[in-house]
Amino acid sequence: QQSHGGGGGSYADGTLPLSMDTRTGRGKQNVIKERRDIAVDVCEFRAKLPSVLHQGRMRIAPATLIVGDYILSDVHCVERKSISDFYQSMDNSSRLKEQAEKMAKYYKIPILLLEFDPDKTFQLQNANDLGGEIRKNSITSKLCILVTAFPMLRILWSRSPHETLKVFKKLKRNHQEVDVDKAIEIGTNDAMDELLGGGPGGCYNEDDDEGDGANEAAVQMLLRLPGVTSHNARNIMKECDSIAELAEMSREKLKLLAGQKAGQKLFTFFRQPFSG
Repeated sequence: QQSHGGGGGSYADGTLPLSMDTRTGRGKQNVIKERRDIAVDVCEFRAKLPSVLHQGRMRIAPATLIVGDYILSDVHCVERKSISDFYQSMDNSSRLKEQAEKMAKYYKIPILLLEFDPDKTFQLQNANDLGGEIRKNSITSKLCILVTAFPMLRILWSRSPHETLKVFKKLKRNHQEVDVDKAIEIGTNDAMDELLGGGPGGCYNEDDDEGDGANEAAVQMLLRLPGVTSHNARNIMKECDSIAELAEMSREKLKLLAGQKAGQKLFTFFRQPFSG
């Protein structure tokens, strides 16, 4: 106990550490449980970050996420971009805006993570190229326009995946662990609305004998397949009447429908045996 006399306590400032629990009689430390669970989109496993998170004792839950790349808690949603990816995304700004809009719709703290290459200079743009005016071809100008359009969006600047690990751990403090099932479901209805509400351009007819429930279940399954997004799913649904028909397609046909990388993922998925 702190002494109220002139001599003070046994510590320099006359107080005991806040983490000390003297009620046990042994001065047992109160240990704050570390938050470790992170939902990670399966497409992110081509990057270094998931491996670094695992090495840093974080529990990784692979998932097919429609909104975000990393879900840290019920309020933190992270879209990760390497610098090269970020430049490409800004050339197609509508895609990044759509990602920011969805994150802001479902999460209290939407985050854009800009992850730099540790072997390169930690800067987005050469200082000599900066100016005082908004310029169409300036990456910093485009970023300013983005954050103006989405004031809730937080920007994280990271020198490397190891620095990102440190930031993620700090962000997760004092927040509940991520609900992985909920993270997977978020955005699913929007994706289905885009597909089922497409009118004549869509694949499924609301007047089908099987009813809407069967259609929605099929779309749910389609959107869970590797490489399938709400963007290429529409092309797939125009050409296929069922998942079974999609599974029988050739590699070339799948690449034509879903794109080169997504088509290869689908082809490999459908032909990969259950046991290695």
